[in-house]
Amino acid sequence: MPEEKGKKIVIIDDEKSFCEVLLFALKKAGFEVIYYTDPQEALIKIVEIKPDLILLDLVMPIINGFDVLTYLKNDFKEKTPPIIILTNLEYTPSGIKIDDSYAVSIGTSGVIRKTSDLNEIIEKIKNFLNQDR
Repeated sequence: MPEEKGKKIVIIDDEKSFCEVLLFALKKAGFEVIYYTDPQEALIKIVEIKPDLILLDLVMPIINGFDVLTYLKNDFKEKTPPIIILTNLEYTPSGIKIDDSYAVSIGTSGVIRKTSDLNEIIEKIKNFLNQDR
């Protein structure tokens, strides 16, 4: 689909094999994709990239996704790119269910389960990016 051409997606996830599978599928769907398995590196490079969407894992060593989200919000302020949480976590450490309404409450745009079918993940991303923003 031509509307995906040029849309830049950044994946921040410490699971390299998952990133590579998602990268392949998203590129095949026509997106420009880059991934970082090191959240600290992602935070440095993301300013130059100016992505249309960030897919953010929550569970990572050293800096978790919640911290990355805080850094992104502080760095970009109101210009923060849309962020979708990419996780298999069902609940936060404090017991809050991680769903789309929780995602919105912390300033992200939604949740994608890593265990979802790859085609379902791609469709959810396409739908999100094609919404009138």
